[in-house]
Amino acid sequence: MRLPLRHRPPEVDPPEHRCRHLDELARAAVGLPLSAAAAALASARSRGRHGNALQWHLGLASHDGDATLDWEDRIEVKLVSVWRRGDRVVCDKLKVCDADVDPWRKVANVLWVFADRTTRVVVGATQTRLAGERRERLAAVWDLDPHFERPDLFVEARDGEAGPAPAYYLASSWLAPLLPAPAPTILAFDPRLHARALAETGRDPVLTVTPPGTEASACPRCGAVLRVAGDDLLRRGFAVAHHGLPLPPSCAPAIHVVVDGARVPEPVAMARAEQIAALEGRTPPDAIPRLTDRVPEPDDHGH
Repeated sequence: MRLPLRHRPPEVDPPEHRCRHLDELARAAVGLPLSAAAAALASARSRGRHGNALQWHLGLASHDGDATLDWEDRIEVKLVSVWRRGDRVVCDKLKVCDADVDPWRKVANVLWVFADRTTRVVVGATQTRLAGERRERLAAVWDLDPHFERPDLFVEARDGEAGPAPAYYLASSWLAPLLPAPAPTILAFDPRLHARALAETGRDPVLTVTPPGTEASACPRCGAVLRVAGDDLLRRGFAVAHHGLPLPPSCAPAIHVVVDGARVPEPVAMARAEQIAALEGRTPPDAIPRLTDRVPEPDDHGH
């Protein structure tokens, strides 16, 4: 159920905030696999675990419901999961903040980081300021009916562990112009497959990266045979695989998905072997390569 907005929109543009250090981190984040850190930080059923992983990689603490902005209380960082639908790149609605926090300050200056929904690998980033036409368009939601006029910003009632927890959301239609252009590294997404994996196994699908057209390969975690239809892998860039015996704890219970290695972006801040090991769940939690450790902090942050 949608509720009325609690915070009036601003009447003037906010000041622009940039940071050279954050810019460098955003450029280096391309090719970063988030799933390893997400698994180390939270359970597979935890909401926002990949956003928490991104915060960790940036050297930040997770405080999504807090009024404080993520980066130096100047810039908010938002992870947006994207996928291919036909010839378009799409995303879901995005939580901005809890309903008692001012959403206009949260979206005034934002670094948007985009990750492929299937692989959870970062494919790009951009920063925006809520100014000019962008601010005016979003501010117009104050006069719209939250149920019938499809506003770009809305409050939605949610049930949290401690009771009702309403939150502000941005509609996917508002986010659409910010999304990266279609690219081979952005795959289609099968929500039924992921829902079945959580329901049946309590974990996300286990990924294996392999060359396209390969119908059989060895599981990188245990060495058992993985079989997949090569044409499906070529067509979609990923395919469900049958895992042969034995089935050690690293591989069972799990739904296995093979990903075409050519569709995984080259990493900027780590070796390809490190990237693939993290993507396949082979990196010990205390050895996950952290982005902030790989990107030198500049002497001048530019502000």
